Amino acid sequence: MKSMALLPLLLLCCAPLYAADGKPADELPPGAARETDAKYPPVITYTLKNGLKLLILEKHFSPTISYSIAFKVGGVDSPKGKTGLPHLFEHMAFKGSKTVGTKDYAKEKLALDKVDLAAAAFIEEDRKPEPDAAKLAALKKALNDAEKEADAFIVKDEFTQLYKNFGENGLNAATSYDYTFYLLSLPANRLETLMAMESDRFKNSVLREFYRERSVVMEEKRMYDSKPEQALMEKLITTALEAHPYRDPLVGWFDDLKSLTRKDAAAFYAKYYAPNNATMAIVGDVKPAEVIRLAEKYFGNWKPAEVPSSDYTKEPPQGTEKRFDLFFKANPSLRMAFHNPGYANPDIYALMMVSEVLSGGKTGRFYRNLVEGKQVALYAASGATISSRYPSLFIVVGAPKAPHTSEEVETAIWEELEKLKTEPPTAWELEKIVNSYEAEMVKNLESTLETAQSLAVSQQVMGDWKFDWRVTEELRKVKPEDVSRAAAKYLVRSNYTVGFLKPPLTNAPAGPAQPKGETK
Repeated sequence: MKSMALLPLLLLCCAPLYAADGKPADELPPGAARETDAKYPPVITYTLKNGLKLLILEKHFSPTISYSIAFKVGGVDSPKGKTGLPHLFEHMAFKGSKTVGTKDYAKEKLALDKVDLAAAAFIEEDRKPEPDAAKLAALKKALNDAEKEADAFIVKDEFTQLYKNFGENGLNAATSYDYTFYLLSLPANRLETLMAMESDRFKNSVLREFYRERSVVMEEKRMYDSKPEQALMEKLITTALEAHPYRDPLVGWFDDLKSLTRKDAAAFYAKYYAPNNATMAIVGDVKPAEVIRLAEKYFGNWKPAEVPSSDYTKEPPQGTEKRFDLFFKANPSLRMAFHNPGYANPDIYALMMVSEVLSGGKTGRFYRNLVEGKQVALYAASGATISSRYPSLFIVVGAPKAPHTSEEVETAIWEELEKLKTEPPTAWELEKIVNSYEAEMVKNLESTLETAQSLAVSQQVMGDWKFDWRVTEELRKVKPEDVSRAAAKYLVRSNYTVGFLKPPLTNAPAGPAQPKGETK
């Protein structure tokens, strides 16, 4: 009875609205298309003349809208010698524009030019093999003074405060290896406000407080380097990958960070933050035709750019096992990496199944056999890939349970890998994995914010907003023997890197030998 009572409500939420003349009030313009296949959400797609892709999904259950815009630029796209720029610019995208965050932009621009000159002089001296300490201190003071002069024109945090005043929820952003996205939710009656704010944000961005924000990111890098598990993972990736830019830290190398300039960030912004390199998704209580009209109004004059080539150096075959120890005052653990072929190769789906068979919760082989069975590990888990645009790494993590060692966990993990090569999972196991993946995907659709983010990223990075559904279809094609074949092909010693987190070595001098029979 309960589901029958809900049915009229669901139909009402999905019903089209009609004007007095009988025509739909939300008639879509030419070029817009609504997905009609029932296995997908009824997403409406539209592309502006400047290349900005627009995805709209109506959900009328609450008077709110969720927005996300994804740019196909991430850590992998850092210019040579300027790693960390994608992540740093993400920070700068909250600093406002020529109209937001400033009292007088014309005067502020002159002050920012002075900041740039002072920063360039400081960086030039700091980059010398033996910088003059006194001169460096003077140049640092000059930079601080120039920044204080520019501060006089700043309306601090006005961009974020405006959104708070408008009732935002979830205002955030993130940078990955492959993309950068921005997102937030607002009351539905703030749709035009959203369009005005976001178009101004990306068309007229001002990189104010750049060098202070750069210092914040440098502190992030120091923090990451001081955390044992994060340091181990970074070392694993830089050891396993030799040529492809995935090997560079997302936050950037410290030596690069301290030399980044506002000019570098502006050049990066001009190249990658263009409408033809972005997808915007709007999900919630909206009329699609109105969304398209406002997108044309506020984003239509955003000029496209020639996005740089992303044909990066391909990672060569590894060919040999790599091992290293990282010494930290921390509990022991290990990280293992195997090169994977990426999403362009159908083997990736079998490797996804390999990962789930090994570490899919308490029914996974790692938990059953290493944590509960042999009790050699506190935990053991795996992931098929760390990225999506290029081939990357299949990762395995674990930690020993005292009195066992990391080397014992490594041996036990290898035993499970070898066993999987000859003992395929059952068809029932694979069916359960696919059902779980599908259930999680459907659950995420309940959140308009997560849905907007997923749609935008999938379209912009993978070329299809239906990517998650496509993955499900590909996973369903995987047979038990495919799982064993993928394990035998990729999880091998010649494709293997392992790193161990260990306590520092003690080099205390030995005390004087004690005569036999004597005690202290």
